[in-house]
This record gives sequence, C-alpha cells and structure tokens, in this order.
Amino acid sequence: MIKTMFDALWTHLGISSVQALSVVISATVLFWFFTLIVSFVGQEARARVTITGFALMALIGAITARAILGDSANLAGGLIALVVLIVWEGVFRLLSRHLPGRWAATNKARVVMRDGVVDQSALRRAHLGMTDLMVRLRCAGITRLTDVAFAIVEADGGITVIRVGAPIDDALLAGINNRTPKPTSS
Repeated sequence: MIKTMFDALWTHLGISSVQALSVVISATVLFWFFTLIVSFVGQEARARVTITGFALMALIGAITARAILGDSANLAGGLIALVVLIVWEGVFRLLSRHLPGRWAATNKARVVMRDGVVDQSALRRAHLGMTDLMVRLRCAGITRLTDVAFAIVEADGGITVIRVGAPIDDALLAGINNRTPKPTSS
C-alpha cells in the first residue's frame, strides 16, 4: 500500500530521465528562439505594454510552458525548466557583453533628440518611429519641440525628456551613447 502511494506520488511529482532530457532540450530551443525574435522586435515593442500585447504574451507563455513541459507537467519538470531558463539567461547576459547592438541583453541609453531636433539615425538605432517619439513627448507634457533639450531612449526602452533650461548634472548623462552634440556645418 505504501509502495502504491509512493508510486502515485512520484507520477505527479517525478520525472524520468528521458522526460528530463526532453524538458532541457525544449527549454533551450524555445529560450534561444524567443531571444532571437525579441532581439529583432526592438525597444519600441519591448517598452510598450498594451492590452493586446499583454494577452499575446500570456498566450505565448502558456503555449511555451506546455511545449517545454510536454507530458512532464509536474513539479520536477517545472523545476528543471526553470533552472534551464535561468542558466541560459545568465549565459546570454555574459555573452551579450561581447555582442553588438541589438543582440546585447541591455542597450545603452541613446539621445534621439537634442535642442528640439530629432536625430533620425539615433531613432532608427533605438528601433523607434517618429510617431512613437511624438506620442511619448506629448505624454511628457511637451507642447513644442523647441522645449526639448534632450530626449533620451533609456536602456529599458523608456524615454526621458529634459526640457530646455533645466539644469542637469553631467553625472546623469554619463554612459549615454551620442550625448555630445554633433558638429553643425556653417
């Protein structure tokens, strides 16, 4: 009777070695697949959460979890999947220090607007469109483009707007790509 009870418990909590290997392979493939997809989406989509975007992420999460766990949807399978995903995230962060731009786990902040003028190339490198920049400027209370001293796309995709005349310490601008004004031709 105790053996039967233990067998039933193991069925709900345990996992075979073949199932464990399947979880490891599935978690690895799906981690790298989604890392590749998200790297091409850019900061614009990562920073903005809409109702439909949230619903899509919830569905993707559920489908991915089912694909990773397969028939091993139990405690051991879940723990193995979590460990594999956390390990790969750590590996990716270590690798991203040596990878260029969009592959990096964290991008540096970037000035996309200076003294009321939009830097189109910086905007493209930040994977933002002009419309999205204008929306974010309006949300920051900007009513005239000439009121903007700096618009900075942060590493997380958010935008910081510094108004003309607002004092700012140089330390707050440290580590920002392209923060110095471009030379103007006369």
